Amino acid sequence: MKHVFSVLSVACVAFFTLFLSTTNVSCKKGDTGPKGDTGVANAMYSGWINVTFGGSVLQSGDTVAVGIINAPALTKDILNKGTVQVYTNFNDADTTNPAPVPLPFSSTVRNFPIYCNVQLEVGKIYLVSNIDFSGYYRYFILPGGVKTGRTQTIDWNNYEEVKKIFGLTN
Repeated sequence: MKHVFSVLSVACVAFFTLFLSTTNVSCKKGDTGPKGDTGVANAMYSGWINVTFGGSVLQSGDTVAVGIINAPALTKDILNKGTVQVYTNFNDADTTNPAPVPLPFSSTVRNFPIYCNVQLEVGKIYLVSNIDFSGYYRYFILPGGVKTGRTQTIDWNNYEEVKKIFGLTN
């Protein structure tokens, strides 16, 4: 009887040890946190590009200045389905601490209207103004049909938000 009790107790201890090692005694994985935003897949952007405007007279007293940015990533598909946003830097040549302004831009200075508009073509971004708007520009391209995972749209007028989304420092 002693021998049966010994074997039975060893079997119980072994069973109980095995049971505990596969249940509560194992390390518990931490709670899963909320899923974050996925960012902007396939988005492209340029650095600050120094653009010089050239003028052309359409008719007497009517001058239009044009700056051209070569943008090889700007395809017909992006023109048809995507988004392109351009900024100018009102802080002149300081691209380490820019004062970005989204285009199109319009204002009035001393009763004189000023504008700078964007026209897009495959591979090129044309900047059209009624004054010499030479300076630094940056563009962002989001291909169409690519979900960003965001539940909200990008506020292109808020450059600080754009910098955060794209992980930019300037």
